[in-house]
Amino acid sequence: MKKWYLFFLTMILAACYDDEGNYDYRELNDVTIEGITDKDWYTKFTYVDTLRINPELTLALGGTEEHLKFEWRLVPLHASYNRDSIPSEVQMQGYIIGNEKNLEYPLKEPAGDYLGFLWVTDTVTKVSYKKDFFVRLRTAVTDGWMLLCEENGKARLDMVSHLSASEDMVSRDIWSDCDFAFGKPYKLTYNFTKQKSSRLLWCEGGTFDLDKEKLQPREESNLIYQFGDDVEEVKIAGGGLSWCTTPSREMLVTEEGDFYFRSSIDIALGAMFDFKKNRLKDKKEYFKVSPFIGYKSFWAWPTTTAAILYDETNRRFVMLESDEEYLTEVSFMGGSVDYSAKTGRDMVYMEGNKEGYVFAVLQEPGQEEYYVYGMVLNADCKVERSHYIRLNPANSDKITKFAFHPYYRLLFYATEQGDIYQFNMNTPEVAAKKILSFPNEHISVLKFNQLVPYVMYANWEKEREKWLVIGSYDKTKEESVSGVLRMYEFPEVTSAPKQKMEFIDLGKIVDATYRFRDDEPNLYYYRI
Repeated sequence: MKKWYLFFLTMILAACYDDEGNYDYRELNDVTIEGITDKDWYTKFTYVDTLRINPELTLALGGTEEHLKFEWRLVPLHASYNRDSIPSEVQMQGYIIGNEKNLEYPLKEPAGDYLGFLWVTDTVTKVSYKKDFFVRLRTAVTDGWMLLCEENGKARLDMVSHLSASEDMVSRDIWSDCDFAFGKPYKLTYNFTKQKSSRLLWCEGGTFDLDKEKLQPREESNLIYQFGDDVEEVKIAGGGLSWCTTPSREMLVTEEGDFYFRSSIDIALGAMFDFKKNRLKDKKEYFKVSPFIGYKSFWAWPTTTAAILYDETNRRFVMLESDEEYLTEVSFMGGSVDYSAKTGRDMVYMEGNKEGYVFAVLQEPGQEEYYVYGMVLNADCKVERSHYIRLNPANSDKITKFAFHPYYRLLFYATEQGDIYQFNMNTPEVAAKKILSFPNEHISVLKFNQLVPYVMYANWEKEREKWLVIGSYDKTKEESVSGVLRMYEFPEVTSAPKQKMEFIDLGKIVDATYRFRDDEPNLYYYRI
C-alpha cells in the first residue's frame, strides 16, 4: 500500500513539473496612492471653495500612467454606516465629481460631512485601487458663537466662527434680509443631539427653532407646534440635553418655570413635548423650577446619572432620574460635606462640568450672601455631596453673572461695575480677586464652551474648552457696534488670565451660545 502511495505522489509531482511553463505569469504593476490624507477633514465652504487634491502615484514596476483611469466620488456621510458597510454598488453609482488625476471641483453640495473616494483603474489588468478621504462642507453659520444682539429694540444675530487654529470669521447682522417680526431678544438655547439639534431663539415674537442651513426663523418653526398641549406661546428660559440619563433627554424650562422633556431618540420620530413635568412623581402639586439644569456634560458609562433641577417654590434640589417621567427630591448618598436638599435659599446659577460635578450658587433671600453647593453625579442616579462653601467676595459690588471652570475648582463672577473676579474653591478662606475690568461695559455673557460628546475635535479646539468667554457691550457706543467678545486662557490654575482673542464692533450682545456642527459623527468611527 505504501509503495502505491509513493508511486501516486511521484506521478502527481511529475505532472506538475511537466506542466511548468504552460501559463503566462505576470507580476502586477500595483499602484500606490499617496498625497491624500485620511486622518483629518478637508474642510471647505460650500458654494464658495473649490476642492483641490493632487494625488501622488507610485507604480510598482514603473512605467507611465497612460493606462490608468481615474474616478473621484463624493458620497454623503451618515451616522448610520461606515465606509466598509457602504455597498460597492452604491459607492460606484453616481456622486462622480471628476475623471482627471488631479481633482479641481467647485463645491455645490449642501453643508455636511462627506466620504470621498479616488478610484484608480489599470485598464490593462482591470485591477482597481481605492483611496478614501473625508470632506466637511460648511457655511458661515455651520458652527461657532451665535451672538444674540439687540439693535433699536429688535433682535439681531451675529456670529464668530473659528475656521482653524489661526483663522476666524465674523458674520454681522445675519438676519438683515430676513422679513420676520422678531421684536426684543431674550435668550438663545442650543441643544445638540445626533438625531435633531435645536437652535432655539426666544424673542418678543415667541420661541423659534432656527433653520439649520441659514439660522433663519420661520413661522412654521414656532415651538408651539412641538408641544402636545394647546399653547399660545412658548418662552424658553433654559434648557439642555442630559447625555448620561437612560434614555438621554432634551429638556426645556419656560419663563413661567414649567419643565418639559422628550427622549432624544424619539425626536427623530416626531415626538413632541407633551405635558409639563415640574412636580414630584407621587404628588399632584406643580412647582416652579429654576431655568438652570445640572447634568454631566460628557458621555460616560453607565448612563444612569440624574439631571439636577431646583424647585424655586419650595427652595430644594430635585432630580430627574433615568426612566422616570416626573421629578423626585434629591436623596444624597453620603459625601465629604453635609447639607440638605431643602436649602431655604434662592437659586442663582447652576451647571455641570467635565468631571461629573454639578455646582450651584444659591443666595440667602433678601441678602447679598452667596453659597456654593457641589455634588457628584454617580451611577444609578446616586448623588454625593462634595462642596459647601460660603462665597468670599472681594467687596460689596452687585454680582450679575457666574461661571464655573469645566476642569478647575474655580468660580468666576461679573459685577455691575464691569469687573470679573475669580474665586478659588480650594482656598475658600481667601477672598475673590479681581482679574479683569471693563469699566464702560456691561457684562452680558460669562461662560466656558464645554464641547459636546460624540464629536471629534482638533487639539486646538480642545484647548479652547478651558478659555473663559466674556460677551459685553460698551454703554458709550451705538448699539450696532457696541458688542465685544473676548476669550481668555489660564495657563495654570492660579495664573493670571491671558487674552487670546477679541472681536469688536459687534451688536449689543444680549446672550450667546456655541453652535456645534449638527449631526456630526466621530471620524474615528469610520476608521474601524
